[in-house]
Amino acid sequence: MEDLQLSLLRQPDLDHVGNCTTTIPFDLIIEILSLLPTKSLLRFQSVSKLWFCTIRSKSFVDSFLTRSMTRPRILFTSYHKESQKSFIFSAPEYENNDDDKYSSVMARYDMTISDPDYYMIYGSVNGFYCFVGVSSNPLCNLITVYNPTTRQILKLPDVMSNGRHVDALLGYDPVEDQYKVLCVVMFEPERQDNQHDYFVCTLSSSQKQEWRKIDNPIGDSYNSTVFGHTCIDGSLYYGVGESRMVRFDVRSEKIEFIKIPKTSHISTLYHSALINYKGKLGGLERSYTENLITLWVLEDAEKQEWSSMTCDLPYQDATLASVVPQGLIHGGDSMVFCPPFCVCYYDFEKKSIRTVEIRGIEDGDLRLLGFGKLIGETLCHPSHIENIRFL
Repeated sequence: MEDLQLSLLRQPDLDHVGNCTTTIPFDLIIEILSLLPTKSLLRFQSVSKLWFCTIRSKSFVDSFLTRSMTRPRILFTSYHKESQKSFIFSAPEYENNDDDKYSSVMARYDMTISDPDYYMIYGSVNGFYCFVGVSSNPLCNLITVYNPTTRQILKLPDVMSNGRHVDALLGYDPVEDQYKVLCVVMFEPERQDNQHDYFVCTLSSSQKQEWRKIDNPIGDSYNSTVFGHTCIDGSLYYGVGESRMVRFDVRSEKIEFIKIPKTSHISTLYHSALINYKGKLGGLERSYTENLITLWVLEDAEKQEWSSMTCDLPYQDATLASVVPQGLIHGGDSMVFCPPFCVCYYDFEKKSIRTVEIRGIEDGDLRLLGFGKLIGETLCHPSHIENIRFL
């Protein structure tokens, strides 16, 4: 691969190919670039103006994203208490191999977030992650969008919260190819209307980022912070800790409630996870008393009809004794758990578990990055997609 990269670097700019006896066709160069490792691809943007424009072009970025969807990764974010830094790692997602019930994989260091003011990370959309933190202004909150692949850090304008709790969720509209952040500012108990404030910011490299307040047509509110979220086909779903959840249409910016079954608790944080189950809204709910996992699927969004499937977990595996499901891997056939520094995959059909140890996050090889024994919470984000798009 290194020889291939060096040969590409020696190629002249295509503006001067008339003076050369041998050239590489431009279409072939694009094909070769699309096969390069991500870090090499980003580094090669500096070869020439033509290469920069090619790699940053929408067609190339979209093609790269399509390829990335066939090789998803699992992203890990670990907070180091002593240095007050967040470290981001990723590892290949598990590939089904019936012969390996236990295996290991080396994690790859992606980036460090040195700002100690960020305290909450929300799930990804096409490889982008949203962080919420505190601003230098005590009446505001700071919201930032990260891309671990490009290491781009996009800081949005402060949100005026007046000390209230703030949640920020990233959504994507595939029709307009737009990313938007929905900011939910919790209501104040002394307010008579008992409603939250909603703000939306459209992410664009050509326009100024600004927050727009949108109406709250649902009329009533909820007494809970946001519990999990997932974005499916332009709809952003999140739990509110009750017998319902919220749907935000990213394109129209409309908000509505969705009822969930009375026996379900997928709209709460500590026992569940909202997921994209084969293109439909799903929820994984764990019952510790009965040693069960229930998969809920919204079969008909208009009628708000749900189906469910129950899975027995073999709890003789001690690694699953105190963890909740984090989501599904690409394809939706296996459920992901994440005990410290390992990933467990539960196959729905075979009802079997495979465990993959994640090496390189806590061991000595990466302590030069600032890791030691004082690591705080490590979060797992399945189906991470590498995206070279800049917002």
